[in-house]
Amino acid sequence: MRILLVNTNRKPDLLAAPPLGLCYVASATEAAGHEVKVVDLCFAGSNYKESLRNAIQSFNPEVIGLSIRNIDNVNILHPVSYLPEVLEVTETIRRCFSSPIVVGGSGASLMPESVLKMLQADFIVVSDGESCFVELLRSLERGESPEAIPGVGMMLGDKFHITEPVLGEFKGPAPDLGRWIDTKPYNRIGGSYNIQSKRGCRQKCIYCTYNQSLEGNKLRLRSPVEVVDEIEEALTKYRPKIFEFVDSVFNDPLEHSLQILEEIVRRPWKAEFTSMGMHPRNLDKQYLNLMWRAGFRSFMITPESASDKMLRNYRKGFGKDDVVRAAQAVNRTSFAAWWFFMIGGPGENNDTLQESLDFALKYLRKDRRPVTNVAHFFIGVRIYPATKLWEIAFEEGFIDTNADPLKSLWYLSEDLDLDRAVNQMTEAASICSEIYLGFDENILVFSRAAALFFKIFNFSRPYWRHFPAANRLGLMTGLRFMYRPPDMSGLIRDCLRRQGYVGRLIQETVT
Repeated sequence: MRILLVNTNRKPDLLAAPPLGLCYVASATEAAGHEVKVVDLCFAGSNYKESLRNAIQSFNPEVIGLSIRNIDNVNILHPVSYLPEVLEVTETIRRCFSSPIVVGGSGASLMPESVLKMLQADFIVVSDGESCFVELLRSLERGESPEAIPGVGMMLGDKFHITEPVLGEFKGPAPDLGRWIDTKPYNRIGGSYNIQSKRGCRQKCIYCTYNQSLEGNKLRLRSPVEVVDEIEEALTKYRPKIFEFVDSVFNDPLEHSLQILEEIVRRPWKAEFTSMGMHPRNLDKQYLNLMWRAGFRSFMITPESASDKMLRNYRKGFGKDDVVRAAQAVNRTSFAAWWFFMIGGPGENNDTLQESLDFALKYLRKDRRPVTNVAHFFIGVRIYPATKLWEIAFEEGFIDTNADPLKSLWYLSEDLDLDRAVNQMTEAASICSEIYLGFDENILVFSRAAALFFKIFNFSRPYWRHFPAANRLGLMTGLRFMYRPPDMSGLIRDCLRRQGYVGRLIQETVT
């Protein structure tokens, strides 16, 4: 069969990521004997619909698969849903294509019934898409019903039906990103070549979907040699500036990540690496030294809080002392580290918020240290179905039985004085250039121009490491808060009100 796969992510800013999952599906589909073409709409510009129609006309596919990376931008201060644009893609396809449309990707896996109904696609595949998509194609070829295939959802009459996915070993053809998509536009904006060494997450964070609908809570590890072989092949063929490990937590299990790092060190070539997620408990001098020797120069780390109370409430599996020790170890290096803090979970109050801010002010400021830290503070916790936080939010009245999971739904602790919390965060950011707040996301509209500047003057990657320098310039010139909404508390209350919340947080008045 001829299969057209489409990356629907159209957010070509500094944080744009190549569609790794889609490329896994493309490789598995081709290995199963099908003819495959991939269309990446991320950099297609305003005529993306014409590009899509031309691809359909020239390739004449028998099945089209759409990949959805994210449902929305996860920002309570200016929530943006990406699904209306995906719906436009679907409608464009329907005007010139009458065969099956299949939806997949991490965004689709979060809430399959709602996504399928909104987009009016024929089928949806969840979790490990490459296995169930190939089984779906085999079923369609034979004219059989796919309703019993694990991980495949569809409408049977007026009812949604999905067979629970079976999460097997993480193996199969390497995704070979550079073969399926043009990686040069991602490279131009400072993007990376993505590598995945495992699936599954055994952490128990109450808000997270990785250990639920996306990858499950059982670790499925790739062979370290296989992982590094993939890196070596991509380095030889495509010469990417930087590789990024996109595992939910790269250094858990610790032994697996050590084997990967040691295997990289053994190879004769050199490459630069970063990582999407690190666990603070395993970040000590010895581990960080091995990372540096392997070619890592940056990473992201998600403690979410520096309060023991909040770390327990989030079920992070580590304490404040672990976060402090990690910061102290990182501060003795020349890494760039992007720290994420999620403010407003169950039990959060202004004192626990201040603990996290004080941690940033004490441990994450430059202060003549070789390290470069970014401390990203989000307020509000996004609520997703099938998580523990969804249950808590329902019990506390943030959502009800009619809550639409496709909408931007938020939890915010009623123990917070919201106006004071906004002032606390803004005051900390006014004296600490390392602190990056939710409204700062607005600067991403300039990221393509900034990336060109960074490239011309040979700035080091990833480009987010330069956020503190930009903030320092903003503080010196008085432009630091030019994008700060005049009433942040009001925006947050409006967002809560729209989702049906009627509790204390929206009943407060600003004095």
